[in-house]
Amino acid sequence: MHMAIPNTVVQGEVRIVERLRAVQLRPTSARIGILQLLTGGGQASLNAEDVYQQLQDSGIAVSLGTIYRVLRELEAVGLLLREREDSASGNKARYWIKPEHAEEGSCYFVCRVCERKVLVQDEALMQQLRQVAQVHGMQAGGNLVSMQMRCSHCSDVASGIRRTDRLARSVV
Repeated sequence: MHMAIPNTVVQGEVRIVERLRAVQLRPTSARIGILQLLTGGGQASLNAEDVYQQLQDSGIAVSLGTIYRVLRELEAVGLLLREREDSASGNKARYWIKPEHAEEGSCYFVCRVCERKVLVQDEALMQQLRQVAQVHGMQAGGNLVSMQMRCSHCSDVASGIRRTDRLARSVV
């Protein structure tokens, strides 16, 4: 029995292969699998161990060492972004897909609960941050700046406020 592959899946994989070739990387199963996980997964960002486990669960056999190497490669060529996450189990790197429209030195607000990311495109703010870094003897690199916060949805959930309650208050 022949099952048809949904057109959106094929288009997504073609797009991933195009992005890999654009940065002169061969589209291996590990690279494609990692990019598919990060573009289509429910989580906004993943650490290397999560990527490894999810690839294993989906039937893609790849070593944890390969996962670390590919994540570093994809970050180095600008397809992924990395941020450090402090947790009870230590400091881990989390990766997510770099939006195509994001420029070097962009700023993101990141919800620490749901991991939703919002790109802040404010050149004046970025210039001010570079100036403050320079005053303190630091050189601003090309990396993105991320500020961890809690989005209004997650704040409402934490405080027991339903979205409909918040909307009703804003209408009054």
